[in-house]
Amino acid sequence: MIKKYIKTTPVEAIQVTNDNREEVRKFAFLQRIVFGNETIMHSIDTLEGKMHFSDGDYLIKNQTGECYVCRKDIFEKTYKEVDE
Repeated sequence: MIKKYIKTTPVEAIQVTNDNREEVRKFAFLQRIVFGNETIMHSIDTLEGKMHFSDGDYLIKNQTGECYVCRKDIFEKTYKEVDE
């Protein structure tokens, strides 16, 4: 019988807002982040190249400490907050 499964792995993540630029920089301290003047012109350098993101999107830190971008709608469908 075929069944559906969900793989969940706890990750560290931060939602990017206009008010938390320094917190985002500290979170992704190993990588270069450039914030644009508008809410949609941000970028982060990753091993795969430059990724662009907007306010409202999330940065997720993987097991090696590298951060990558996840769009807000995808993040909120995929991840559930973990109570510690």
